[in-house]
Amino acid sequence: MLPREKYLEMGIDNLSDMELIAILVGSGIKGHTFMSVSKMVVNRVRKVVRERGEISLNDILDINGVGLATAMRILCGIELGRRLYDLNPKEKVRIANSQEAFVLLKDFCKKKQEYIIGLYLNSRFELLEQRTLGIGTVDGASLLPRDVIIPALELNASSVILAHNHPSGDCMPSDEDMEVTKRVERACELVGIKLLDHMVIGDGEWKSIG
Repeated sequence: MLPREKYLEMGIDNLSDMELIAILVGSGIKGHTFMSVSKMVVNRVRKVVRERGEISLNDILDINGVGLATAMRILCGIELGRRLYDLNPKEKVRIANSQEAFVLLKDFCKKKQEYIIGLYLNSRFELLEQRTLGIGTVDGASLLPRDVIIPALELNASSVILAHNHPSGDCMPSDEDMEVTKRVERACELVGIKLLDHMVIGDGEWKSIG
């Protein structure tokens, strides 16, 4: 399903970062589809913002094949988001435990689909990034260890808290939830990243898988 069709059918909340950028990009360039261009843009924006805290028009224009009009649309979208939602807070958010993570994520209990969220933390337990790792249906979302590991390595994170909601409102972990947690925990250990918790968010409450 194309990003625009997905937007109309499922709503903007169900679009990934790349799909949002794809709508702004509009079309591909020679040798690249519009989704591959979007991936290059997302990776470039994340890298520059982590290093400098802001991004310029030239940073987008440095991406091979991205023209001035497309770069301006992307930067305008980023700036509008920054102004409306204050996406670049001056103070770091510190998450010392799962209860503090739940305060940050409690609105996910209202979602009609299952969301998998990763909270990536530095060694001082400051939030580096909250990232949506997967979106499923009312019956569940899938998660592979690499979906957790790759962002952690990109962000140079020391630890991660995973969370997903149960649209049914029941926060009791399933057998599959517990098995996925074990696989992810083993993978994290191999690369020196600590999985602090995997939380299941229900209707106003949460349970820890471990």
